[in-house]
Amino acid sequence: MSKINNLIIRDFEKSDYQGIVEVFNSVYLDKASTADDYIEQDQNRHKKCRHRRWVAIFDDTIIGTGTYTQNIFQYHPHKFKIWIALKPEYQNKGVGSKLYVKICDDLQQFDPISIITEARDDMPHASRFLLSRGFEEFQKYSEPYLDVDSFDFTPYETLERKLNSNGIVIKTMRELESDSQRDRKLYELDNEIARDLPDEETFTPLDYESFEKTCLKVTYIVPEAYFIAVDGDQYIGLSTLNKHKAEKNMETGLTGVKGDYRRLGIATCLKIKAIAYAKKHQYSKIETENQTGNKPMLELNNKLGFKEKYVWLCYKKVLRNSTE
Repeated sequence: MSKINNLIIRDFEKSDYQGIVEVFNSVYLDKASTADDYIEQDQNRHKKCRHRRWVAIFDDTIIGTGTYTQNIFQYHPHKFKIWIALKPEYQNKGVGSKLYVKICDDLQQFDPISIITEARDDMPHASRFLLSRGFEEFQKYSEPYLDVDSFDFTPYETLERKLNSNGIVIKTMRELESDSQRDRKLYELDNEIARDLPDEETFTPLDYESFEKTCLKVTYIVPEAYFIAVDGDQYIGLSTLNKHKAEKNMETGLTGVKGDYRRLGIATCLKIKAIAYAKKHQYSKIETENQTGNKPMLELNNKLGFKEKYVWLCYKKVLRNSTE
């Protein structure tokens, strides 16, 4: 390993968005991002979430970036998520170590309890980096995908009619525009479903205004592909397809059903409607995320033919004992 001399690490500036996009796109070749994606994410970050980003510069070029942030959906004032990414040709040269030290030193002012991060299972050097610094794996999630073109709709042809006979209909966000309480109902449904998702970190619900801004009025939402199960005037389940600008494929957002309505085939029907939308609009793949502890959704996705690409390993480093 030959270290890089004349390396500069400085705070991120607004003119650096394209530079950090090029870093991430060089590492995650199948997950293209744009500068606009990062700008929107930064603009929508909740004001109480602490966030700071640095860039590593060599030969007047951004070769890496490091960040600490907080997740508003799992918010704790003393818990943080960190992220380090380097262009492949600059990995294993000490740059990541310098970014990590910069992040940790700056976090000390907030008396952190723990820091978490992630590494893909096909990038073992990232796991080695974390394990050598005292991180421990605490959970996993996969990113399976579905080949839409080869999907067989035949076994599900009567499913929607069966639900309809029981008074349950599937509508899109667009079709429910006339419901003046639509967004408020989606907020309540989203929170109820998210609370039941298996995760080591505690779920913290958003206030309504923040939910509206960060979950409904973002550019990747497709109102015609945001499917909602309705029983009378109640919203009882949802499954969404998102479309990011640089991505060729669609991506599943939250999928779930209220507790009293589970095991009726509603989640399956919602997913089938989403697959039909993708096929109609000539998207060849749907990608999703699955916590490995979420067995019902894993079973459903396996049944529908989702195939695993790789697994994300989630790591945590506890910095101090706390009952907070």
